[in-house]
Amino acid sequence: MASTLSSSELADDGAVLVPAPDPLVHVAFNQHGTHFVAATATGFYVFSCHPLERVMRRLGSDGCTFNFNVTSAQLLTRSQLAVATRRPNDVSGAVDDHVIDFWNGMCKPKDARTNTVRSPCGAVGGFRLRGDHMLVAGEGTATLFDGVHWEKEVTTGPNPLGLCAMEEPNGPATLVYALPLPEAGSVQVRRRGRAGSVSVRAHGSGVACLALSRDGRLLATAGSRGTLLRIFSTADGTKLQELRRGTDGADIHCIAFSPDSKWLAVSSDKATVHVFSIDDFNLTSLTPEDDHAGDDLLAAPPVPSFPTPATTNQSSSRMSFLKGYLPTYFSSKWSFAQFRIPNAWTKCSVAFDQRHPNTITIVCMDKRFYHCEFDPVKGGDMVPGVYHENFMDL
Repeated sequence: MASTLSSSELADDGAVLVPAPDPLVHVAFNQHGTHFVAATATGFYVFSCHPLERVMRRLGSDGCTFNFNVTSAQLLTRSQLAVATRRPNDVSGAVDDHVIDFWNGMCKPKDARTNTVRSPCGAVGGFRLRGDHMLVAGEGTATLFDGVHWEKEVTTGPNPLGLCAMEEPNGPATLVYALPLPEAGSVQVRRRGRAGSVSVRAHGSGVACLALSRDGRLLATAGSRGTLLRIFSTADGTKLQELRRGTDGADIHCIAFSPDSKWLAVSSDKATVHVFSIDDFNLTSLTPEDDHAGDDLLAAPPVPSFPTPATTNQSSSRMSFLKGYLPTYFSSKWSFAQFRIPNAWTKCSVAFDQRHPNTITIVCMDKRFYHCEFDPVKGGDMVPGVYHENFMDL
């Protein structure tokens, strides 16, 4: 990632007028969607979502030492987080030392950094925090840490997007995590303390995004074409449901499950956020299907019994009698609710706040903030209840 150090606006004679604010390099929500962290190359900020307000800031000007660029951050609680940085090598000076620092915002700035871990797998493409564990996705491998101690290394093959997901529903014994496999379009689901993994053949075109439900039972994936999303059982890799974002290609930026796993929110470079209803699966009665290459030609997913009326998708239900005979364009489920971000050509992260049912929070890399509510019966277009043009001004 190129350096994004702050710049300044210049007058015609070259005089410095107004410092330009640092652009964001990363935004991420905590597990419960109540807070988010926004990182710049020179520091990070933590915000609460309800109400929207800044609760912590750490910058070099606060007396904190960032030896080189911040690249990403992950939030555990409103005061506990980890920040990934790139630093010069002590000997050569080259930028090849990728480090993750743990911070405690309840401490004074000079004492806030509590521990440091150097990445054992090259550049930190992405990482996740849950409980006392950290999962780091690097260049071809991923590493699971128990605290700051190395626990397990997993081969992923090339993972330029830093794809990884991790949940800990009921403590460390239930830790489940998902990573790419070396085979394109495939995902591995692993559980701490168990040998082996569950292999999921997710997409023929490659995987662009993935997420786990908070109870660890469901895996959601998006293909690199951005038209289809799929939901799988983490127990055996069974494909449970297929969702259609659209027919034209898109880059999927974020996938998020609701706390009760009834909804799935998806953001993309089409400046839209889609909310899909998720069927109430009887996981014990479903069996794996054969998969085939090519997103739009895969067989239709199994049809769960007795979907709730509030979440039945009308577009797909009208074609239900044709399932198994027509391509998934007709049988896959379309979004239940939608929100279009005005004039947006930037990445956005989405989350459900467990304190506010049927609502999603949207945080954009251009510093816009939205809080939207959807009708769980009628669906349709969402209207933002809270909007802020630049949350970094708070």
